[in-house]
Amino acid sequence: MLRLLVIALGLGAVVAMPVAAQYRYTNDKGVTKEAEYKVDVPEPYRDAAVWIGPTGVGKPGLSEDQRKIKERWDPVQKKADDARKAAEAERLRMAPAR
Repeated sequence: MLRLLVIALGLGAVVAMPVAAQYRYTNDKGVTKEAEYKVDVPEPYRDAAVWIGPTGVGKPGLSEDQRKIKERWDPVQKKADDARKAAEAERLRMAPAR
């Protein structure tokens, strides 16, 4: 009996979990809204809807614009990370020995 109760509670928790939005669009009034499926996006805004869900196997990849932005951003991020590491190493080098 307890086992059935645990199973029922587990299934209830799975069903009751909120679903994450996958698409974001902006309507004519400039209000940004989110929808789970692209078919849930109203027809006039469907082509402009942007995928905001996870990427990976079986999921849409980055758009061409997003890929270009990532290519430009990666070297900037690497340079910032290198500078941060160099500053930390210098700080440790200059710190008095205990």
